[in-house]
Amino acid sequence: MRSTSLLLPSLLLALLAGPTACGDNTDDGAPDADVDEPDAEPPVLELLDRLRALPGVTVEEWLVPTDLQDYFPPGHRYFDLWFTQPVDHDDPSAGTFEQYVSLIHRDEHAPMVVYTSGYDAGWAKFRSEPAELLEANQISIEYRFYAGSRPAAGVPWDHLRVEQATADQHAILTALGAIYDGNRIMTGGSKGGEHALQFAKHYPDDVDGVVAYVPPVITAYPDLRYDGVLDRIGTDECRAAVRAVARELLVRRDMVEARAAAEASFAIAGVEKAVDTAVSELEFAFWMTQGVEACGDVPAPTATDDVLYQFLSDIGPPAMYGDEDLDVYGAHYLFQDAVELGYPIWDTSYLDDLLVHPYADWRPYLPASEPFDYDAEGTPSIYDPTEARALADWVESTGERIMTINGEWDPWAAGSPRMELDGGRDALDLWVPQGSHWSSGIYSLPPDDQQAALDALFRWAGVDGARARVRDVPRPRASMASRGPGAPSRGRR
Repeated sequence: MRSTSLLLPSLLLALLAGPTACGDNTDDGAPDADVDEPDAEPPVLELLDRLRALPGVTVEEWLVPTDLQDYFPPGHRYFDLWFTQPVDHDDPSAGTFEQYVSLIHRDEHAPMVVYTSGYDAGWAKFRSEPAELLEANQISIEYRFYAGSRPAAGVPWDHLRVEQATADQHAILTALGAIYDGNRIMTGGSKGGEHALQFAKHYPDDVDGVVAYVPPVITAYPDLRYDGVLDRIGTDECRAAVRAVARELLVRRDMVEARAAAEASFAIAGVEKAVDTAVSELEFAFWMTQGVEACGDVPAPTATDDVLYQFLSDIGPPAMYGDEDLDVYGAHYLFQDAVELGYPIWDTSYLDDLLVHPYADWRPYLPASEPFDYDAEGTPSIYDPTEARALADWVESTGERIMTINGEWDPWAAGSPRMELDGGRDALDLWVPQGSHWSSGIYSLPPDDQQAALDALFRWAGVDGARARVRDVPRPRASMASRGPGAPSRGRR
């Protein structure tokens, strides 16, 4: 199976798994001041002091261990920041929570790339594709109430909304504007790409450009634009092979459930439901994360239990719907879908005779405190498409200084807005031929489109365009639709 992440040593993965303070390491990383040179530069600790002086911000510097120096570019510093945010930006009395932000610092006057995965703080210690190309600073913002960025009392679900999340980000950029004065490029992949566009729509004066990777903007629940999408991508032979494996996994349900239960706990929804969901999503997730290049890796349905279960695990394991993943981000994502982000529909009827639970019923994964029903069309009673439809209209018709990059064979692309570019808009709607959700980026565009993307990116960032050369585009350490190097592959947007 193709890997979409750089293989990193286990020590590095442990260090980058989440925000960590410096511990009791008192070395601040600053060189000793030379008392014999009155013109010596001020100690680098001054930046840490300025960050700590920002109102409502707690800061720790992360020092790169000596044995990991080769993984990180010279001349950069790394900080973990926690911003005190209101639970409700319209009602300060509703309480606060601490929102995590990672910062990669290069220069106060360099561009600032603002990254969000739409989930936790992906790419926390690694530069995203735009940041690497621009040699920019970067912040990675954890989405409100995901992972550790939540109130101690639990998730206040009624405030998990796009409008509140964009207000969080506005407050963060306003605070950091006291230190960083370079142009800002908003970026993210998949749900994060959608959020990058949402933020630019809500706060256009906060950013100078947007690079949104594979951003699905779902405008209905269910979104019928996805009906038949899996019959329009890839090859007939590959589709048939993946579907045969999915059926065989359900035939061997006892084996799959036993292995899944050994890897995760399923008290919330049960292992039976998790297996049904993971297998129902296998075909969609295969084209999302692997693509046509991996068709040769699809096992025969007669393969051993080990081989078949590993294939499922590599693409989207049942543990995605286990208790831990649901608590960190899974339930939050599914709740946002039901409330305002929407969800697609695709054909899983070839599995119906083997499923125990209907795929389209997501309520077992969601908090009991937020009950809802589905109508006859399968639309949640709490769903409001206003935000998504306004965003789709803005991207298609009027948004400026925005770039979307999609993959031709990415099933999520059925919901990506198609831009109207006849009126001289400063915008780009770019496509990677046969690209998947995970293989689409500036690096994989055709040469002419790649140059157009670089020209726009450098212009928006206020950087000398002479540096925007196609041969300077390396393959990123991981897919921009992932949560960064070392993060597990997951079959959601």
